[in-house]
Amino acid sequence: MNDFLCCKKIEEFNLYNLNLASNNLSGKIPDCWIKWPNLINVNLQSNHFVGNIPLSMGSLAWLQFLNIRNNSLSGIFPTAMKKKNNLISLDIGENNLSGTIPAWIGEKLPRIKILRLRSNNFSGHIPNGICDMIFLQDFDLAQNSLSGNIPNCLNNISTMLQKNKSTDLIITIDDSRLTAISIFIWTKGRALLYNSILGLVTNVDLSDNNLSGEIPRELTYLDGLIYLNLSGNQLSGQIPPSIGNMRLLESIDLSRNQLSGKIPPTISNLSFLNNLDLSHNHLEGEIPTGTQIQSFEASDFVGNNLCGPPLPINCSSNQQIPYIDNSETENGGHGVNWFFVSFTVGFIVGFWIVIAPLLIYRSWRYAYFSFLDNVCYKVRSYW
Repeated sequence: MNDFLCCKKIEEFNLYNLNLASNNLSGKIPDCWIKWPNLINVNLQSNHFVGNIPLSMGSLAWLQFLNIRNNSLSGIFPTAMKKKNNLISLDIGENNLSGTIPAWIGEKLPRIKILRLRSNNFSGHIPNGICDMIFLQDFDLAQNSLSGNIPNCLNNISTMLQKNKSTDLIITIDDSRLTAISIFIWTKGRALLYNSILGLVTNVDLSDNNLSGEIPRELTYLDGLIYLNLSGNQLSGQIPPSIGNMRLLESIDLSRNQLSGKIPPTISNLSFLNNLDLSHNHLEGEIPTGTQIQSFEASDFVGNNLCGPPLPINCSSNQQIPYIDNSETENGGHGVNWFFVSFTVGFIVGFWIVIAPLLIYRSWRYAYFSFLDNVCYKVRSYW
């Protein structure tokens, strides 16, 4: 690839679209992008590239779509992106990038619609500058080491406040369509590919980080949001009652957090909901009734103190709802059977209550064995 991109004989080509995805390419990404000033779409995903994202990518003045996901890149968030004011889609997920997400990201990338940094090693807080990306549709920071609170200004992202009118994201030159952009969105443990209707998709995925604090009420103002995943964090407090206003939601995953209180009844208002996971929190009370809610699996509610369908626990019976601790089974261990433990302890205590006096008092031993001899003699005489 280095020979191709950096060949000395190459003058300035009018190449707009460079797609080298899934070609088993390796080594470092060449640092001679100045030779290709007209590139609009660069797709290098699913190769074996290592090292940093080269600074010369900052010379691609017309770049709108950059996809380098699923490689082995390292280093920090690429500073070359500071000059990319035309960038619409940035996907550098599934690499080994580290450091913090820069505060300038919203200011320098104001037109961004797709921001995917998932499955890296980014740490620190989510910068409030994210909220300046008012055109953001796919916001994916999952599987990093981010901490702190979820920004309470996400309601500034106007694109998620209403259903989009466009159906896809395409690259056009002189009114001619070149290619459509596609992305993967993870829901219910599987990846879904979107391309032809990508413009209609809105997604916020902050799962599997170390985020804390409450779910900001402002997040529920995004009534154009379709996918919401906040699972695998340390979020606390209650689920915002206004979550029922997010009428277009199809998937909510709030599992594996520290959420408490009752499930808001307004969640029954979500008529498009086809995936809901609230398992392994500290929620309590009756599960709200609604056509969609009762159709979900009981496993979507376990690890709480909830009752009512789809759980097999009747709220009126005042049964204690068991909390299932999966930490042992997840690590290959076994739970403790308390019946056998109590049986064994009872047997040992009872045994020593009878035997101990016989060992201590000699007269008791004589009386006990004399009694046994008498009983045995009478039995033999009877027969």
